Amino acid sequence: MTSSLTDVAGLFNVLPDAVIVVDGSGHIAYANAAVSRLLLYTSDELLGQPLGTLIPEHFRTQHEKDFVKFRENGQPGPMSARPILYALGKSGREIPVSISIANIELNGGRFSVAVLRDAAAMRDQLRAAIVQAETDVLTGLGNRLHLENCMRAALASRRPFALLFLDLRHFKQFNDQHGHHVGDEVLRLVAKRIQSLVRAHDVAARYGGDEFVILLDLVSHPALVAARSSAIVDSIGQPFNIGGASASVGVNVGAAIHPRDGTTVPSLLDVADHNMYLAKQQSRPYVIGKEASS
Repeated sequence: MTSSLTDVAGLFNVLPDAVIVVDGSGHIAYANAAVSRLLLYTSDELLGQPLGTLIPEHFRTQHEKDFVKFRENGQPGPMSARPILYALGKSGREIPVSISIANIELNGGRFSVAVLRDAAAMRDQLRAAIVQAETDVLTGLGNRLHLENCMRAALASRRPFALLFLDLRHFKQFNDQHGHHVGDEVLRLVAKRIQSLVRAHDVAARYGGDEFVILLDLVSHPALVAARSSAIVDSIGQPFNIGGASASVGVNVGAAIHPRDGTTVPSLLDVADHNMYLAKQQSRPYVIGKEASS
């Protein structure tokens, strides 16, 4: 390792991504600590080894051509137009990575610096971020974004389903009387009761405030929708025990059935929402479908 490379090694070593520095002959001049976590090689094991050691055999010929071309006139950036490439770990396993590369001048010589990021970790982080973005913080149910994404997926698959729009009765007065902390606990308990009544492939979401929406996958017969709505009304209407005190809220349900009552996210939500308000106005536990709400 040249003295100039030693000067920048400390910086590379604190980076969370794997960093490999390759000299003009295509041999590894430096590898930071993160390389060991990703590829299982120690830095000492890689020093002086040809870069091809880390390239799966069936990619080596093309990689060598790309590497020579990049050293001559490449600009810093992704190594390939493909977002995912593969590195060969010490165990022989091909590891999906994204690679960014740049040429640098050190001590009068040209080196290439490759930064490898674990694509599987990136994918897991993205999934975790998506889950967080689509989760209601208070209840742990999906939120409006999650519901609408699931509705779009169901519509794209042309599957029949029913949409139940729930609104808690007199919840504002209840919240004002007992305090927001009790109101929040009621919302959490309502969410648990809803979760206990839906199947694994159904979707339960807190739509906002004291409104919840349930997507009943592959449920389209009005009688079955009515039975599920009735069960939800009965369950939520049972008293809650909060801090030793008994409290209860009611719920009104409006239902829409795809494809009978709509074929888009807004149209189905509008029908279900309209039916929920109709149920409230008529003091009915639930109202189903366009015919009933017209």
